[in-house]
Amino acid sequence: MIAMLNKIKKIAGISLLVLLSSCSLLPSKPSVDETFVNTSTYAHGVTFTLAGLPSYVEEKEVYRIADEQELALLSLVKSEDSIYKVNFVSEASISLNKTFAYLESVLPYSFKLSLGEMNYTRRDELLISLQSLEIMPMVDVETQVVKPALEWNKNFIQSDMTQKEMIKVYHDRLLLNTAYDTSVLDLDLSVVQDHPSFEALGIFQYGTAVCSGYARAFNALAKTSKIPSLIVSSLSMQHAWNLVYDGYEWKYLDVTFNDPIPDRLDRVLYTYYMLNEKQFLSDGKHRFDSSGDNTLSAAEYLEFAYRVYPETRP
Repeated sequence: MIAMLNKIKKIAGISLLVLLSSCSLLPSKPSVDETFVNTSTYAHGVTFTLAGLPSYVEEKEVYRIADEQELALLSLVKSEDSIYKVNFVSEASISLNKTFAYLESVLPYSFKLSLGEMNYTRRDELLISLQSLEIMPMVDVETQVVKPALEWNKNFIQSDMTQKEMIKVYHDRLLLNTAYDTSVLDLDLSVVQDHPSFEALGIFQYGTAVCSGYARAFNALAKTSKIPSLIVSSLSMQHAWNLVYDGYEWKYLDVTFNDPIPDRLDRVLYTYYMLNEKQFLSDGKHRFDSSGDNTLSAAEYLEFAYRVYPETRP
């Protein structure tokens, strides 16, 4: 049931776009940073900082960013309003790959990232260097992810269900409506870059998926019910699963490993259902990546979960 996550990464993709601008500028009065408290679904109550920049800077809403987690959080917040590009300044060296890994843990669809740079100079002296990060979805998010997930909710979720009950319904319906797509393992994924089994669409429309499809579909469904959930990717294991908050604590859930091969329409397994980290790793099959430029450790996933959903922090 391993979904060749390294090949999935090729499909998801990261692109680097550097934009340089040089212009002669006059001195400008210093400005002051301004902070505001976010009120959207992601990072609710988290404070972001608008950088106080000189008046000659043309870009609007330039944020002061400390690290990749904060940049990913800001991008997630903006994506809620279908704003996929953010401008920022940072004293730290920001890793595009690391930022991609954090975003990939929340967004239930494949995407590319574009990093841009704008330099303001005076007489060949660099005054300010701005950067921009743009999320470029590789699917039609509204029609292929959001609407199908909402339709599933209408069919399977009742208004009086608890969070734990909804998680179980999502898990069970994903298993009962999906067959693992073994045919993908025979494809040349360097050529095939938009196969639906890697997306939530594979489940919602075709009833087939590999691990990324299961994990993305679960994340899309959880979001419709405001259930905190992340997608955990293991490059060393070439697999993906979910980290889910049950209302009390974060647990691990592997829908893919709970779906038997060959597929049986009436069978639902709970071997990898809502386990703590020790339980989840006890099978000897699952393993997390170490922290790296394009990989996240178990601790980094959990810390990011707390930042995306601050209400879940102990």
